Amino acid sequence: MAQVDPVMPRAQRVLATLAFTVIGLSAASVIALLVLTAAGVSGAAFSSGGLLVLKVLPLVGLPIGLLLVITLVVVLAVRRMREQHSQRNRR
Repeated sequence: MAQVDPVMPRAQRVLATLAFTVIGLSAASVIALLVLTAAGVSGAAFSSGGLLVLKVLPLVGLPIGLLLVITLVVVLAVRRMREQHSQRNRR
């Protein structure tokens, strides 16, 4: 079982999990699209049903995943700055 950093707040763990899950699903969707296209599925098949979702998922998921990663980086930077500031004040 993976070690969990006890100092990292739960909200940051959830944010990181969401970001990498959304990006992972989008990447899996892109790979599936490449495989299906290479297998000879016609372009018209991608215009309806489940394949349409497979086609649209990366267009929505990757920007959302990028925003989540940027948010995570900002939150972590703010937390570290606060920790450093509180350590300086203790001295």
